[in-house]
Amino acid sequence: MARKDLNTDKLFVYGTLRRGFDPHEYLKSSARFLGKGRIAGRLYDFGEFPGAVPSEIPGEEVQGELYELGDFGRQLKALDEYEEFDPNHPEKSLFVRQRVDVRLENGESLKAWTYFLPQEPTTASQIRSGDYLKLQE
Repeated sequence: MARKDLNTDKLFVYGTLRRGFDPHEYLKSSARFLGKGRIAGRLYDFGEFPGAVPSEIPGEEVQGELYELGDFGRQLKALDEYEEFDPNHPEKSLFVRQRVDVRLENGESLKAWTYFLPQEPTTASQIRSGDYLKLQE
């Protein structure tokens, strides 16, 4: 497997980094939008932001957007800080960064980074549609 596959320069976002939210400004100026897509997972509502966990149950998907990062190293470090992910102490992190398969609307599948919750939440309600934007409408 090529090193590029292991260290993908792509990012899948499903919450406040999507277009239409204030934090998206960071991606808008420094990343290239590749399209809408989905990943296997369950999405939860925490009020000010959503969180997802991976899922192997067919049909459980999280809707979002795929981006190609322009300055991969610098941007990933800034995104880790934004998502409160400490690679040296993932057990103490709000979110953990993982590689996922993203299925784009055109059927193409690509590897990307995303931020998952470190464990299944006990107090948040599940967003059954898998789309945080629909919850905001």
